[in-house]
Amino acid sequence: MAEAQTFQELTYTMRPQAPHGDGTGLRFETGEHSGDDPDNMSQTITLTDAQGRWAVSVPLRVGARIVVPVSSLQLIMLWPSLPS
Repeated sequence: MAEAQTFQELTYTMRPQAPHGDGTGLRFETGEHSGDDPDNMSQTITLTDAQGRWAVSVPLRVGARIVVPVSSLQLIMLWPSLPS
């Protein structure tokens, strides 16, 4: 059985911020590109704000497969038919 990892709460003051709500000062960096499929998807995205606070986004996995919640998948499938 895998050992459980302990996490600390990511409080508001620790999270990257966009004070004006327009993304000014935010920097996005993609990490390693790989995976089982030939899509060359980034396996991590690091977001850093102007004060140096950062967070890393990783794909959601179940087992070895990358997955999305069903509600997100339904939205993606409906995207072309959504009104402008």
